Amino acid sequence: MSFIDEPRKVWWRKALFQVHLWLGVGLGLYFMLVCVTGSVIVYKKEMERMMIPQLVKVEPLAARVSFQGMVDSVRAAYPKATLQNVYLYWGVGDSWSFRMQSKTEGRIQVYVEPYRGVILGEDRYRGEFLQWVYDLHVNLLMGDLGELLNGWGGFSLALVSLSGIVVWWPGKRYWRNGFVYETRARWKRQNYDLHKLGGLVSSLLLVLVAVTGSYYSFPKAYEDFLERVTGTPAKIATPRVAAVKEWASLDLALEAAVKAVPSGTPTLFRLAAKPTEVHSLHHILPGDWRTQGDHVAYVNPQTAEVVRVTYHQDVPLGARLQRDIYGLHFGTFAGDVSRVTWIVLGVTPVVLFVTGVLMWWNRSLGKRSRRLPRVAVGLVE
Repeated sequence: MSFIDEPRKVWWRKALFQVHLWLGVGLGLYFMLVCVTGSVIVYKKEMERMMIPQLVKVEPLAARVSFQGMVDSVRAAYPKATLQNVYLYWGVGDSWSFRMQSKTEGRIQVYVEPYRGVILGEDRYRGEFLQWVYDLHVNLLMGDLGELLNGWGGFSLALVSLSGIVVWWPGKRYWRNGFVYETRARWKRQNYDLHKLGGLVSSLLLVLVAVTGSYYSFPKAYEDFLERVTGTPAKIATPRVAAVKEWASLDLALEAAVKAVPSGTPTLFRLAAKPTEVHSLHHILPGDWRTQGDHVAYVNPQTAEVVRVTYHQDVPLGARLQRDIYGLHFGTFAGDVSRVTWIVLGVTPVVLFVTGVLMWWNRSLGKRSRRLPRVAVGLVE
């Protein structure tokens, strides 16, 4: 029996149907949770900034103050925290954002007015709705265990989506029926058509999001796979320097890093955390997938000299694919078009789960309930 001609009579198609059914019904609520929370956080950083306009927007002046001076002010205000990186917002009237990490208080985002060097305030993210949604999406509020469960959940979603494509195929003679939505049919047929077409349209994109999301649970396994498939490294080591005894001015380091990629827009400055590490500055160019940019200039902290510039197109294929996982999972690869598409995509599992459960009820549980003997109810004397 040919799957192309008579798919419903092929044994392995029947087996995949059962996999699709029971994984979809059993894990449907989990799929909805992860996908809907993913939709909410697509614009997380932008929404967070919208909620604190008093910290992100300032009165502009003709020139900005010293970068070194801003860093010194923030470090003096938070002596028990470590400064990790600085988001450089070059728009007129935008403040700069300094990320501090405290062992006792966690992440602290400090906002500094770049024209006068004044600290405007902070955002600690604890207890905030968007951060709670983000943690729910990433680790189910269970830390490392939740992250691990999410990894296997991603593979499960991919399996449900791929098996759905197989189950959808109606056969060569009736292939047109696979694309039909009967608007005048009864609600059961319309529910079936909605599930069928919604799954067909979204399945491959859901596979993409699910598989790229599982990377964050199993990064080493993914990187090993990419290296085997491409024959190239999946990561490139950052430069190292001799142990630095004293840093040069951060103004000189930032100036050198900015000039190293003249056609790019500087976005994120990471400070060296160890004596042999270097500073790095991300640059964004048109077509970049990551929101901080795909091109990096590395600077020796002691001499403020650029030691390497890494352009995304020049890195090995394996490393490019590893970097692109971020853009594919979060939908940043085509700007607002892909991000909005990813928001809609995150809501599709809700439709698929509801319509799928209704189909299951109509075909199975509903028929069984109608077969049950009716009990006559009367008055007991």
